Amino acid sequence: EKGLALLRELATGADALIENFRPGTMDRLGLGYEDLHALNPGLIYASISGYGQTGPFRDKGGFDLVAQGLASLMSFTGEPGRPPVKIPIPVCDLNAGIYTAMSILSAYIYKLKTGKGQRIDTSLVDAGLGYTFWQASQFFPSGEVPTPRGSAHELAAPYQAFKCTDGYIALGAANQSNWERTCKAIGREDLLERDEYKTDKDRGSHYLKLAEELDSVFETDARDAWIERLEAERVPCGPILDMAETFDHPQIKAREMAVDVSHPAAGKTRVLGFPPKFSETPGIVRRPSPTLGQHTDEVIKELGKSDEEIRHLREEGVLA
Repeated sequence: EKGLALLRELATGADALIENFRPGTMDRLGLGYEDLHALNPGLIYASISGYGQTGPFRDKGGFDLVAQGLASLMSFTGEPGRPPVKIPIPVCDLNAGIYTAMSILSAYIYKLKTGKGQRIDTSLVDAGLGYTFWQASQFFPSGEVPTPRGSAHELAAPYQAFKCTDGYIALGAANQSNWERTCKAIGREDLLERDEYKTDKDRGSHYLKLAEELDSVFETDARDAWIERLEAERVPCGPILDMAETFDHPQIKAREMAVDVSHPAAGKTRVLGFPPKFSETPGIVRRPSPTLGQHTDEVIKELGKSDEEIRHLREEGVLA
């Protein structure tokens, strides 16, 4: 009860609260939206769950893998004719967090104008489905179910990976001008006269045949050589790098996407930098990931608790 009282006290003075228990858990603890809204009408109460606070699946636990399946992401990921493939980054988890952060900021603007808080309900499945805007925009008008196409684009070609003698390149020739420049760069202007490759739509319909023809070209030389020729004709392209190559790349270094921090347990460690760059308030990675409970005292002291009170709370098992 003392721990719940501390949480209520924190929520009373907070702008936002984020929780990701199964729906109903916070209500059973007396920390549900209605409970805390009564204490703080300006509280922005954000919930992230597997399936959301409504619907027949609301009580189920959620994991990114399961959400990828229900959101159809795995059905069109991978190579044609192969089993479903999980996207190796937890896109449903990540997008749910991003949507929630954006929603809290939007709700905070509303709060600044009105003084009112509100509830935000984000689910892993919804967040994953939100990433299918490209496939959904094809499915809704036609009813055609998207299928795996490897690295190839759903409509345009050539827009995929191609193997060279020493690695792979990503080729982005997904419009007429880039296609024409590609043919010039690789010495295959004859492809421009082929009826099946005349337009973007034609190339998209015959992308497998086109990929076979281009494979036979790109496999004759090295990756950097092809990139040099393609870039000379202003064709969007780039190398497909492994992680070691990526973090050794001059562009990644220039963007400060790897940052060294000092961790209290692990010592000097390297973490990802902050992707957006702000002109007035730059995002800086000042601290490593905290150890469990590292900032508990700091947070509880914000409530005006003394060192003696915090010690007693620890002795009683209220604080770990």
